[in-house]
Amino acid sequence: MTKAPPLPTSLTLDDEGFAVVPAGLHANVETSLERRTLPKLKDHPLPAGFSFVQPNPVDLDSFKRLYRAVGDPWLWFGRLTRPDEDIRSILTASTTTLRYLLDPSQSPVGLFEAQQQGKETLEITYFGLIPSATGQRLGPVLMEHGLDAAWQSGILRVWLHTCTFDSPAALSFYRRQGFRPFRQRVEITADPRLTGVLPRHVAPHIPLADFSDP
Repeated sequence: MTKAPPLPTSLTLDDEGFAVVPAGLHANVETSLERRTLPKLKDHPLPAGFSFVQPNPVDLDSFKRLYRAVGDPWLWFGRLTRPDEDIRSILTASTTTLRYLLDPSQSPVGLFEAQQQGKETLEITYFGLIPSATGQRLGPVLMEHGLDAAWQSGILRVWLHTCTFDSPAALSFYRRQGFRPFRQRVEITADPRLTGVLPRHVAPHIPLADFSDP
């Protein structure tokens, strides 16, 4: 892997409000959203033949395959840069809820991962469908069944974030599911396609941060 360039400690805005991001790095706008309503499981039953399962035991290879199948188009890389023992520790923690949505052939097509934060807050850390499963109204099914599995007595708030690298439909989908924006931040990261974490060809809608796109 290529070493990632150092992250800047600050960015200087010009008179028009723009800041130059160093080569090799990406900037994206993260929007955090929250919801304070209970899961609506009865409104979103599983389609015939589909199942919603907890992987037990957690197989890291299977998790990474699904993580990449869902996340490669949107430059998900957070789990891929951590040692396996760290990933296993996260996924098997008592505060973690991990579920897969399986299609009638028993192939995983959806990923739901959430972390409980204290007694009252739940964060959805990873959520999504593989590209071939989108457009089938499976998103609300995955969300509500995931929340139902993760919800504990005393939970008052669930939150998540999306960003400008995600699907253009993500923000409107979360809003339809009852989430409301409460914060925006700018995130600076190394382009994972330049460091070797992800192949150079994924997420072609996002220019390579060294501007070497063909």
